[in-house]
Amino acid sequence: MKRYSFTWWLVILPTSVTVGGTTILLASSFTDWSVMARVAVAVGLTFLADLAIAASMEAIAPTRVSIGPGEKHLDSDLVPEKATIMSGFGSIAHGQVSVRGETWRAIRAPDDTGTLTAGMSVNVVDRDGLTLVVSTRSG
Repeated sequence: MKRYSFTWWLVILPTSVTVGGTTILLASSFTDWSVMARVAVAVGLTFLADLAIAASMEAIAPTRVSIGPGEKHLDSDLVPEKATIMSGFGSIAHGQVSVRGETWRAIRAPDDTGTLTAGMSVNVVDRDGLTLVVSTRSG
């Protein structure tokens, strides 16, 4: 989930309304604070709750895709990765490859003219979403 996207706000805003409203309701029921004091406490608690929600969203729903065990992200300039062709790539430009024991959808690099056959080792040269771009050439 991208920060400050519409979905992000759909999670944050209900929390703000709930925490702020509950704080004002409880403060008016159990204290004799002025309206300004109630609002100040509600704003402070709402801010802290929003920070907690935003931090947990970042931890729970990372914005980067994991390609293998132990990795936290996949950069576009990753170390060349080896893949083994499992199927496809005959008369079509896509198929399936295995990388570190995981099966991925893959497409042939546009500038690659080599023959791709099942069982062959190829290089992962790029990633387009959850589809790997493979080539018989390195890098």
